[in-house]
Amino acid sequence: MSNQELNVNFAPIAIFACRRPLHLLRLLESLRKNPAAAFSEIYIFVGGPKKESDWSYVRETVTLSRQTIGFQKVRVIELFEQVTGSGLIHAGVSIVLQEHDRIICLEDDLEVRPDFLEYMNKALHHYLLDEKVGAVSGWNYGVMNPSLPNKAYLFPCTTSWGWATWRRSWNSSINVKSDFQWLISKSSRIHKFNFHESYNCLSMIERILTENYDAWDAAWYLYCFRRGMLTVFPNSSMIINRGFDGSGLNFKRKYSWKENFEELPQEAFVFPSQIMVSKEYVFYRKQLREWIQTFWPESKLRFFLNMLIRKRRQHINY
Repeated sequence: MSNQELNVNFAPIAIFACRRPLHLLRLLESLRKNPAAAFSEIYIFVGGPKKESDWSYVRETVTLSRQTIGFQKVRVIELFEQVTGSGLIHAGVSIVLQEHDRIICLEDDLEVRPDFLEYMNKALHHYLLDEKVGAVSGWNYGVMNPSLPNKAYLFPCTTSWGWATWRRSWNSSINVKSDFQWLISKSSRIHKFNFHESYNCLSMIERILTENYDAWDAAWYLYCFRRGMLTVFPNSSMIINRGFDGSGLNFKRKYSWKENFEELPQEAFVFPSQIMVSKEYVFYRKQLREWIQTFWPESKLRFFLNMLIRKRRQHINY
């Protein structure tokens, strides 16, 4: 595959790693199965550990990163002063976007489908000049349409599990407080931001402001949500998240979920021509609710009661 065959520029790939060398190895192996990998430059950003006892794993991660082959160019950047996911990702994305106008981002606990890079690069090229599209997702909670495996959609939300954006969209100094005040000024905004009460994203923003909570993805979602920017989603996930094995900082317990791709790789993709929320967003929210109820098991009645309690509290507070 050549640049001419794809008819796009290959976006640089930023990989964020720290103390999980085996996860990183699996991610790199999955990336190399993409034909576009040989024409792609990758940046591997290695952050510092939160625990001194993890330094040996960090050094092993750096060694593995420096031995990486199979890509056009590999740059390993040690950012040991960054010990949070938010700090590492903000620093890394900003570094790459100083030199490039687009970026593909992956964390070390992900695996990608063999057509992931082609999809991401073509989406980045397709919507390059459309400022109403702010990001591209390689992730999806389910299969949107089994009969249309190459179709893409536009949803009013972002994702942190395999994503991409442009320099024109990224803001390295998001004013979360300002965006939060805008959000809570109308209850209808909170309702939509919370995926129509499927997930309590508002509480994550509250924790960022009150506890300095490490949730860059929630702040990024709010930033795009306020500005009406949509995200491109595939028909089914091109990402498998291997971080539910107890090795991560956010998910301490082991958890088995979607460990195989649900569709085969595609050779071409159909992107929406109209910049508007795709009708399949309703089904996307349904799939999100099913994931939440699987990960945090509770009855449908309990889920509904928690939603009412949350809405009541937010009404009183805001």
